[in-house]
Amino acid sequence: MNVVPWSEMLAKYSIFSRLAASAHINQQLALSRQQCFKGSNVWRFDAQSFYAKEGLALKSRLATLWKSKQKRDVRYFGTTSMAEASPPEKVENLPMVQRENSVGGQSDEAGLLSASMFVDACFFRFLVGKGGITKQMLEKDTDVSLQIPSPKEAKQGKYLVIQGESQEALDNAMHQVNTIINQAIKSPQFQYSHFVSIPLALHPQLLESVKAFQKTVLEFDDESGMSNKGIDKSIFVKHTTFHLTLLMLKLWNEELVQNAADCLQKVTPRVHEALEGSPLTITLRGVDCMKGNPAKAHVLYADVEPNDQAGRLIKASQVITEAFTEAGLVMDKDQTQTLKLHATLMNTTQRAGGESGKRYKKRIPFDATEIMEKYKEHQWGEYHISEVHLSQRFVYDTNGYYRSCNSIPFPEIPSRALTPES
Repeated sequence: MNVVPWSEMLAKYSIFSRLAASAHINQQLALSRQQCFKGSNVWRFDAQSFYAKEGLALKSRLATLWKSKQKRDVRYFGTTSMAEASPPEKVENLPMVQRENSVGGQSDEAGLLSASMFVDACFFRFLVGKGGITKQMLEKDTDVSLQIPSPKEAKQGKYLVIQGESQEALDNAMHQVNTIINQAIKSPQFQYSHFVSIPLALHPQLLESVKAFQKTVLEFDDESGMSNKGIDKSIFVKHTTFHLTLLMLKLWNEELVQNAADCLQKVTPRVHEALEGSPLTITLRGVDCMKGNPAKAHVLYADVEPNDQAGRLIKASQVITEAFTEAGLVMDKDQTQTLKLHATLMNTTQRAGGESGKRYKKRIPFDATEIMEKYKEHQWGEYHISEVHLSQRFVYDTNGYYRSCNSIPFPEIPSRALTPES
């Protein structure tokens, strides 16, 4: 669209036509703004947006001529998005930031600057805080006003709007928003969303053993007082999700999930090299409880026999963890954790209770003494490990196992050596 030079407009139009021209410019600016489109984690402008810049310059000259306040247009693009950040532990480079003035809006007339800040929707609850206290304190400390989308709005757009009287106030507010998000990521309240898993549920014989274990424990004689020992059906892990965990991950948007899926795919040759191209089998034997006292257990698991095969699996797991760490996908505290191979059978985080089967907020332990005595030498069997998954928590595939975002194969057993138990 051709833009009429401002000098020609002044000569051609009366004061009334100038006002009309200004209204037209406002309309064109609004349209141009709508023609901006979102691409991969930044905002890009099409060819029409250049007209918005010329129109804004023209409007500024007209406004100056009419002795009204000149408007400001501030645009700033931050360095990176949450998904593009180096390890999530870094504060400065978390969300992508876009600052711009509202065009023709009340904020402009009031002389306020406006910043639109890209934030993943899962972090808005941390910015609001309980009863809105975090938002109130942030506004008070930085002398800005925050417009945080509602949960419904956040599904459609993920932009936090900050308004303030100075650029310094906006910068300070955005820094504090980044800090709050960084603290949220590290917080236990922000749960792990994905994990790298070995799906043991692929083995029918093992599934039958797990189902038999659950049935036996629940059918202990009433005289043993299982209900009084904190044992109920809800704390048993679903047999269709039986697995080993190699690495926990916090992946809060689609780009991070895709990066993790790509990372797992790329590390395949290194994993096979760590396994020396040979098939891997593990042996499950006995049960144990996590962190101490069996009389006050929270997690009971089937133990992986610590033999050479388990050592090979740990070595392969270290290769995977290193690759994910290099890709900036692992929390600091998880990068150096010692892997404890175990397949969880019972976990009190799953305990249902209260109204409508809701889970208890506080974990209630159970007495695993008799279970451990009965199953301390139980032979669960020896199983071939055929693949590793990038699994999504709380979401399940049609087979009942955790949804797979990607998977890679482990070295196969030669066909002549295959057995039904494999």
